[in-house]
Amino acid sequence: KNERTTWYPATIKHGRYGDWLENNIDWALSRNRYWGTPLPVWRCTVDAAHWQVYGSLAELGQDAGTDLSALDPHRPYVDDVVVPCRSCGAQARRVPEVIDGWYDSGAMPFAQVGHPWSGVEPAYPAQFICEAIDQTRGWFYTLMTVGTLVFDRSSYETVLCLGHILDGEGRKMSKHLGNVLDPFELFERHGADAVRWYMLCGGSPWSSRRVGHEQVEEVVRKVLLTYWNTAAFHTLYATVNGWQPGQAAGDRTLLDRWALSQVHATAREVHTALDDFDSLRAGRRLASCIDELSNWYVRSSRRRFWEGDAAALGTLHECLRVLTLLMAPFTPFVTDEVWGALFASSADDSVHLARWPDADDALVDDALTEQMALVRRLVDLGRQARAESRTKTRQPLGRAMVSAPGWQALPEELRDLVSAELNVGTLQPLAGDLVDVTAKANFRALGKRFGKGVQAVAAAVAAADAAGLAADLRSGSATVLVDGEQVTLSPEEVVVTETPRTGWAVASGGGETVALDLEITPELRRAGLVRDAVRLVQEARKTSGLEVSDRIELWWQASGELAEALEEGSGRLAEEVLAVRVEPGRAAADVVVHSDDDLGLSFQLRLAGA
Repeated sequence: KNERTTWYPATIKHGRYGDWLENNIDWALSRNRYWGTPLPVWRCTVDAAHWQVYGSLAELGQDAGTDLSALDPHRPYVDDVVVPCRSCGAQARRVPEVIDGWYDSGAMPFAQVGHPWSGVEPAYPAQFICEAIDQTRGWFYTLMTVGTLVFDRSSYETVLCLGHILDGEGRKMSKHLGNVLDPFELFERHGADAVRWYMLCGGSPWSSRRVGHEQVEEVVRKVLLTYWNTAAFHTLYATVNGWQPGQAAGDRTLLDRWALSQVHATAREVHTALDDFDSLRAGRRLASCIDELSNWYVRSSRRRFWEGDAAALGTLHECLRVLTLLMAPFTPFVTDEVWGALFASSADDSVHLARWPDADDALVDDALTEQMALVRRLVDLGRQARAESRTKTRQPLGRAMVSAPGWQALPEELRDLVSAELNVGTLQPLAGDLVDVTAKANFRALGKRFGKGVQAVAAAVAAADAAGLAADLRSGSATVLVDGEQVTLSPEEVVVTETPRTGWAVASGGGETVALDLEITPELRRAGLVRDAVRLVQEARKTSGLEVSDRIELWWQASGELAEALEEGSGRLAEEVLAVRVEPGRAAADVVVHSDDDLGLSFQLRLAGA
């Protein structure tokens, strides 16, 4: 029966459990206990060799000569029943032992419905059971043993061995150590969904895992709040712009198509993972998709949502619908709340009554996924270059140069996305040497391979073309000539230093490079000042309690280059902060003044028409 059972993890089948079966001995069924199911054996008080077993209260009552149908079949009541010995006619009394409680647990599948006397057929066998790994020689064993004895079939087809729960320091929780966490305290503090997600997705189900407030708080912060805020964002801008589900979406952008592709690819992988009882894999994919949707799709499309773009709103609505259905088994409460707000209908007024989503393979675009992955890597490199050069993200730059396999094949729309994310005016293919490259041997790594010959290898590295060596290493490995023989080196064995030329910030990784031209012209400087002003006004809008769709009137006071920048960029400023009026000077009415001494700007704003 064990050979026809699927075990998770598979090693238990022939390991811990298989060894137990191979070396098994008879099961002593009786226990010297008071509480439990009484052993139904009556022994003659005259001759201990005479004993009889009863299969029901009716059978026992027949020998006792009385109706015992109302008898409580537990101790002490059943011990009062005396019957004649079937062998010699003397008195027979029940033996004092009870049945091992594990027998009850093993009989559960059919005993819970009173089978066979009730006439109710048990749900047999179970498709799936799970318990902690210490039940391998307990419940898992007794279920299989009793089922096999009674029905000649194990009572389950698939079993998952759960790992133990440890405290935050990695110790097994126990009352003895006083390190047991009250689950209801976790529920009250973080929510049942957060605890549930962590138990399902914080590690492989069969691995022991640490459970503490910090781990569950991370789930709330990285997964549940991100999902909730994304749904709230959609609700806000759908309401502001009067968008309704089913509204014609118009032409979807590549970013829209990518978001739909990611969500439906996620549906496909989650389905496959859960079919394999791998909640960790499913949870990781869901968390990744939530992050991509919020921190890439929504953030990159924010202006479209402000403007009520039907394609963006429709795309996000569909992505949230599929995600909410996929997350429902993991986080039943928050998903039902989101479903009620965004998707409830007369047919499916709860997410748990809706159909499990099928992945739409027609929407999954693997080529677009690869292209967007390249876009995101290049954006990360550009941000790294900005950070290393201490150039603010809000400061526009004139140009960036890019070198990456697949860059030339990127559609213009995706190149524009890179340009917008990096806040640069133009993107050009990388030309010329923008970095000085040096390469030297990593003696610690090379010494393990070459021993005394490390000096010869180091000399070959020093003599090689550093730029070419670095390029080869970015592709995976490089070769140098040592005493007439080609020697292959890994990236860990060579220390490569790239120093950007003056006026450039360069970041490279995985054979891809982004170089930022750091020259800031007066025009670029003024554009950066306008962006700084936009940030300050947006913060003032929030602190003033204005709704995201409220139009404002704005007056500003500044001098010098900042004043010149605001005069020149008044249209951009008005567009970004939803201002119907932007003027230098002060408001005629009594309006709160906001100021920033570092920028040298003060301004007043009020609701338009107030």
